Amino acid sequence: MKARWLASMVVLLAVPVLARDPARVAPENAPSSGSVAPVGEPGERLEVRGVVYAADGRTPVTRASVYVYQTDARGYYRPDDAMGNRDPRLTALLRTDAAGRYSFATIRPGSYPGTRVPRHIHYEVAAAGHGPRVFEIVFADDPLVTDEIRLEASRPGSIYSLRRVEPGPAGSGLVVQDVVLGPR
Repeated sequence: MKARWLASMVVLLAVPVLARDPARVAPENAPSSGSVAPVGEPGERLEVRGVVYAADGRTPVTRASVYVYQTDARGYYRPDDAMGNRDPRLTALLRTDAAGRYSFATIRPGSYPGTRVPRHIHYEVAAAGHGPRVFEIVFADDPLVTDEIRLEASRPGSIYSLRRVEPGPAGSGLVVQDVVLGPR
């Protein structure tokens, strides 16, 4: 089991941490809500929403950049490339509103084909005067989420955020993902 967890970590850690990459920082005029997966994209529809907070966990951060990306329902970042995470097709660049809120419509991503890597949505969140936060949502009901991942997700600052999918609007699932940025 430990070898399987280690293999999952190697795959996930191979993804570059690029919160400072200008292409992954939302323009100043970016909206606070958007769509990652267009209407008609195959898969289980999800609405993801949350608030970005300062390191104190209480103060909302206005105009924080929220970059999210994921695979399609088959587990592919691009139609021809399951591991093409440097140029993924399903993405959004958002800025939080005056109350620190953001939201996006998407689908539940697939696991990488032929692997035991859990389904996940990547996050890169940054704001002036705050430390960035890079992590990924994994889903509590995903059978590929191991006990080791669940334990790691319980730790502050983990690369995992274990989330439940609740009933949401218009038959879609709802995921609430608040983000606490690090100190500067």
